[in-house]
Amino acid sequence: MKQVNYSTVGFTDRDIEAALDAVAAAGFKGTEIVGQAPHLDQPPEGQALIEFRERLDSRELLCRTVHAPLTRNVLGAPEEEWRREVVEVLARYVRFAGAIEADGIVIHPIPNPIFVPAAEDASLPDRMRSAVRHSLDDLVPVAREAGVCMLLENLPYHCHYPLLTLEELRPLVDEYPEQQVGLVIDTGHAWTIGRDPAVEIRAAGARLRGTHLQDVDGEHPNDDHWPPTHGGLHWADIRQALEDVSYEGFWTFEVANGRQGETPEELARVTRQVAGSWGL
Repeated sequence: MKQVNYSTVGFTDRDIEAALDAVAAAGFKGTEIVGQAPHLDQPPEGQALIEFRERLDSRELLCRTVHAPLTRNVLGAPEEEWRREVVEVLARYVRFAGAIEADGIVIHPIPNPIFVPAAEDASLPDRMRSAVRHSLDDLVPVAREAGVCMLLENLPYHCHYPLLTLEELRPLVDEYPEQQVGLVIDTGHAWTIGRDPAVEIRAAGARLRGTHLQDVDGEHPNDDHWPPTHGGLHWADIRQALEDVSYEGFWTFEVANGRQGETPEELARVTRQVAGSWGL
């Protein structure tokens, strides 16, 4: 039985408790929790962590992955002070993921250009590559102790930065233990920058440990986060690629928008129906 998750990104109109209620009500047994407002902008600790776990258990809902904070919280921050600040933030979320027995934590390798001063600086690609490695070197021991795999995600940015694709990321993660560093495919991110998600999946191969399944417009993709089969992606090819690499990880749906003004609840139900039609 394949394990199916629905990301709380589908319910960013409400707080984390209401979001988790909605995920469970839609029929999902697993979720990916987003580590930023309005959900977990700070990972709970101490008694708050114990109570958070109890509430997950009361819903019979498993948090199988955590999405680390976005915006500036990336491995490849090109300034050292920025990078060190991010490592501290990410370490807290890695430990949180381990404390709630999540298997993985999704992390962005490099920043969106909108957060980078002098975003066209020719030295940025090399600085980012170096920063990603330094950050992984810092975080791998934390992930090992927490029992969590850090999942590096392909990204949708139209820029000259490195490590946007799984094809680029695969050689990097091969340098690190597979128990601590893996890859996650975002199908919509891939097509938004003109990459075939099926090709990206095959490039990731055995290091693929997670998915963000979302659809985008076939001709003018813009990281749309529609339910799968509602856009232009070739889902039979994507599913075949997952089978070809013997993918055994989670099938996580990262749906946030609809094409017909659907409510978040309607999008979750539609997505659950798609998953069911795939035999998940």
